[in-house]
Amino acid sequence: MEDLKEILESRIIDDEEYMDDNRGSYLHDRDRIIFSRAFRRLAFKTQVASVLGRGISDHIRTRLTHSIEVMQIASSIALDVNGKNGKLNIDLIQAISLGHDIGHTAYGHIGERVLSEFTFGQDGASGGKLKHNFQSLKMCCFLEKQYKPNFYGLNLTIATLDGILKHSCLDEEKRLLCKEIFNSYQKIFWKGKKIDPRNREKLNEYLFEYVSPLTDEGIIVSIADEIAQLCHDIEDIRRLGGLGSVMAFYEEVRKQWDKVEENLSKDMKVKKVYDDFVEVFEGVKDDGTDEVAKLERLYIKLILGICIPIVSKVIKTLQDMDGGSRKYLLKERYLGEFKYLKELKLELNLDEDEIKSIEYMENISNYYKKILMELPAVAKWDIKGKELYEELSNKLCKVFKQDDTGINLNIVDSVTREDLKNSYRAGKKFEKSQKGREKGANDIPIKFAVWDYLAGMTDNYIIEEYASLTFKHVEIG
Repeated sequence: MEDLKEILESRIIDDEEYMDDNRGSYLHDRDRIIFSRAFRRLAFKTQVASVLGRGISDHIRTRLTHSIEVMQIASSIALDVNGKNGKLNIDLIQAISLGHDIGHTAYGHIGERVLSEFTFGQDGASGGKLKHNFQSLKMCCFLEKQYKPNFYGLNLTIATLDGILKHSCLDEEKRLLCKEIFNSYQKIFWKGKKIDPRNREKLNEYLFEYVSPLTDEGIIVSIADEIAQLCHDIEDIRRLGGLGSVMAFYEEVRKQWDKVEENLSKDMKVKKVYDDFVEVFEGVKDDGTDEVAKLERLYIKLILGICIPIVSKVIKTLQDMDGGSRKYLLKERYLGEFKYLKELKLELNLDEDEIKSIEYMENISNYYKKILMELPAVAKWDIKGKELYEELSNKLCKVFKQDDTGINLNIVDSVTREDLKNSYRAGKKFEKSQKGREKGANDIPIKFAVWDYLAGMTDNYIIEEYASLTFKHVEIG
């Protein structure tokens, strides 16, 4: 286990000259993420609704505030585990949390969906869409340049990269595709770098052969991401003008509680919070903003009171497993979402009360996702974001294409031009590796450059780029 710990704390590229202070490896990771340009751009990317809709509310969450909230929830879980004699690393928790969405597209999941279909086709080589977690990995390893001059990537530890990639589940086919793309980028972006071959081999094994995060910290962050959305998106729905929908949601919280009250009421702290929640809910008036805000706080307290003990127990169970059983579980099964934990109730020693609690959260989560998709403010920006991405990706593909000899990047600045040439070259490497296989799309090298260019843009910058290449004006609001 000591050998694994040492490997997880190692970096792929020799970095000794920058390790002369007293900070630990994971604290270095956290700081590199915080000071990166990609992290700052998260402040201008959609979480629930576009940040451009400032006429709606200045308090709507962004990818940046979401990442901070994930960090807070994950840290709370880790502290609960550590209070039971656990040995979790809070610096690693923070690094993974702050970096997990660093490669997310603008306009939420609609952006990643359109870019994946643009690059690989709907039924192409990917076997389905590639998600932002892989783009976050690429951002940390290749695309971000803030760490030091003339250096691609942030050179993070294997443990942090592993947690960032696996905060969202990838099936075997997608992991294979990610591995092939990742290796193509390595050959271009890490060319000439002093790399420890053993660490490089382990990186590929850990990232793409294990379904779950290798560390307890990575598992905690992936579940905290789910909890954060369930807790905090409700407040954004209300600010988007969905007070009626929010009150209907809270009624659903009560309705689902009735089905599991016998199980959940055994925890007196949780029961007390729920009783307070019901009291406030029944006293809310149509214009009772203060009462609704209090209701939101009680709801969040309720969800955390249910979730944290379950996750804490799962982590302690994993820590008590023998090495062989733990390794098999992490390699074959995904532990980063509640629905997968429910499927592993025997292996994780979850009792019927805990399974009922998970089902309770699943039911109210499904309901909140339904009302979220029905909000006009969200639905309209999904339409706009989809159209923007589709038109701009195809436009850029035509502009970048230069007969059969290469790529034309005259419309971008000189620094970005060199970066996108590397993405193009990585696409050439990937295309070469796919010879003899069924291809999902043409012009892969050009599309890789467009993919990386668009994935890094903010909500606003995409509109600016779109307007600069067309005669069309985008109405914001």
